[in-house]
Amino acid sequence: MEIMQKQESIKDYDEVRRTTCENMCETGCGMKIFVKDGKIVDIFGDDEHPQSKGSLCPKGSASFQHIYNPIRVKYPMIRGSLDDKFRRVSWDKALDFVAEGLKETVKKYGPEALYIHRTGRSSMGHKWGGSRFGKLFGTPNIFGQGPICTEAPGVAANYTFGAKDLGRLMNPSQDWVNSGCIMIIGSNMAACEVITFRWVLDAKERGAKVIVVDPRFNATMSKADIAMRLRPGTDAALAMAMANVIIKEELYDKKFVSKWVKGFEEWAEACGEWTPEKAENVTWVPKETIIEAARTFALNTPSQVTGNLGTAQVYNSININRCYIGLLALTGSIGVEGGGWNWLHNCRPPISIGEPIKKGRTYTAPKKPPLSDKLVPWADMSAGGILNPILTGKPYPIKAIIWNGNLMAQLPNVNKFKKAMKNIDIAVHLSIHPNLTYHHAHAVFPISSWVEREGLVHHGNNRLMQWYNQIIEPLWECRADIDFWAGLADRFGWEEEFPWRKDVTENGGKKGWRIDKRKMTDWFNSNEPMTAGCMSDVLDPEKNPPGGIMWPCYSRKEAVFDKRHNASVRGKWIMYKDEPYPESDPPGRFPTPSGKIEIASDELENLGWDRVPVHREPSETPIASPKLYEKYPLVLSTGRLVAHFHEMGHWWPWTAEIEPDRFIQIHPGTAKVLGIEDGDIVIAENGRGHIEGPAWVSEMVDPREVWIPEGFDEFQPFHPYESVNVLIDDIVKDPVYNQPQYKCALIRVYKKGDDADACAGKVYNFIKREFPEYNTDVDLGVYAERKLTE
Repeated sequence: MEIMQKQESIKDYDEVRRTTCENMCETGCGMKIFVKDGKIVDIFGDDEHPQSKGSLCPKGSASFQHIYNPIRVKYPMIRGSLDDKFRRVSWDKALDFVAEGLKETVKKYGPEALYIHRTGRSSMGHKWGGSRFGKLFGTPNIFGQGPICTEAPGVAANYTFGAKDLGRLMNPSQDWVNSGCIMIIGSNMAACEVITFRWVLDAKERGAKVIVVDPRFNATMSKADIAMRLRPGTDAALAMAMANVIIKEELYDKKFVSKWVKGFEEWAEACGEWTPEKAENVTWVPKETIIEAARTFALNTPSQVTGNLGTAQVYNSININRCYIGLLALTGSIGVEGGGWNWLHNCRPPISIGEPIKKGRTYTAPKKPPLSDKLVPWADMSAGGILNPILTGKPYPIKAIIWNGNLMAQLPNVNKFKKAMKNIDIAVHLSIHPNLTYHHAHAVFPISSWVEREGLVHHGNNRLMQWYNQIIEPLWECRADIDFWAGLADRFGWEEEFPWRKDVTENGGKKGWRIDKRKMTDWFNSNEPMTAGCMSDVLDPEKNPPGGIMWPCYSRKEAVFDKRHNASVRGKWIMYKDEPYPESDPPGRFPTPSGKIEIASDELENLGWDRVPVHREPSETPIASPKLYEKYPLVLSTGRLVAHFHEMGHWWPWTAEIEPDRFIQIHPGTAKVLGIEDGDIVIAENGRGHIEGPAWVSEMVDPREVWIPEGFDEFQPFHPYESVNVLIDDIVKDPVYNQPQYKCALIRVYKKGDDADACAGKVYNFIKREFPEYNTDVDLGVYAERKLTE
């Protein structure tokens, strides 16, 4: 990839700082920030950064509008009930208010009534601090974003390759130029991971074949050699049909499979049922395309599979990802240059919170088990799973919540969540924007942006740990989220457990303290073996080459450039090479019970799940729910836009204007049946609720499908819309890891003012007429939705 020319601002500046973009997405681009008199005047990409090479996406370029946004949350505020108005108070009074509320909660309901959530938009201070406080408090309900984001590919990798957290990205994007075939699954990478996608284009220029699998024709698919538009949630059927072709035509790597794969014969038998003809009927992908893709993947090795949310946010997500991993195992594309299972989100090492520091103190053992509806014993519960405990008090009540971001708009079944929040005695929001979640809080704390503090970029698309530097002083009364947790801990007598403090002078000359982010980071990273070599000074792009270190990095001596691969990033370049794995016991290449890639998993079978991965139909589809399908005859899928990452971008003028509307994308044929034209205000609805927005009539979607972007809410300043997650089910999730079905729901669409039932009938009949070969009565036998409990 060509390195861009050295970039300089034309604006007047007196200082140039080097840092890393934090939490606008998962790429972690290098930045140069130009400062004049303590104020940011310009932001450019860092031309020396090995991943981004001087480029920034729209979010990174416009991010200074976030920093100086006049509608940011500026001051702590509290109120007695959700019907009251907020009143401004000091940080100390707001912390006292929260502490009193939590003590009352414990007195009435026990510590398990507190729910703590750490979103993907959290700093590491929030993740570490929230977890540490929760452990001291004694609540078992401390959850992260994984089960509502894209952690399922990592869970699938764990049970297939071993080594929790290490299988989700084996080869960094700089290595993709060595790929013979790149298969992109469920990710509009050209829009959602713009900078990372440049490495795909570079590989394509060098001859790599590109296969894209997605329900919607998008910018990424426009660059594909083979495009496969499939019905949402049917990836397992597609991958098994491809495997069927590869196995029957003997295109697989027999030597690799014989030596390194457990369960080949069992999975081959299961795949034998999925002929390309059967898969076409279930997936909507033509059989000829399935055969071509299978041959291309097998004959152009090393092949790699990469992707994002599309295979995570569906029922059967663990099996789907195990099936795609199976294709890599068949072709021997693991542990080699140009190969790998290379997932782009939540690629992070384990998060250790260490033991209590005060001698003799232990974490408070929870009196009750965590709220859980998943099979994986070490996984978080999906945040959507707290809805029923809040509403019913069973198995025990949730009465206090501390969270950040905009989970009220991001979680499934938004209307149900709005109702549930009325049962919460104290909701605390660590706020950046006055969003939907802010408006359902009793206490809000203004949280500093990433240029007003320093800290660790803990997860990124290249298995990178990086550092971002504080550029300016915090504005208004904003503080880092770790300062909230430390201040709250002080009110429970746990000062010693947050010891990394430094003295500061507050506004007005009052003496105060803040957490020293470098001391804190070094303490936590040193408590996790995989990050023990990732100290803040080593990661700092103003002290060392930008780009950070690829974990695992067990000591500083591993934080070097891998000359064997001409690496531009320090650390371990390729995972699962043919060499002993550092933490394998006994030593071996794959730290699984068998020491092999386990397509057949005894562990999952013992948990009550499928020994080999198979297709299981999602709960709301034309096949699984034929009666519901008559009433709601369109399949909904959701996703992100290039100018936004969840709520980030919607609050800034530039990015809000680039992509202003939460549109409802519908095929011209379907739109014609409904009398809908481009720009008409239409309603999308199902039994959970309805939303409205402008129609975008486009052949990007299948006539049987609708696509709606996420990240909006009704409190956004420029283009307010209700969240599409009003339409998403909160009950049926992947049983193994709780992933909600954001990518697969049944809805109907009609022009505002028209009769909803009549319009649904028109669309149902249109689909039956136009797609007579599509049989919704497919016999899936045991592969229908598997219900673990009645």
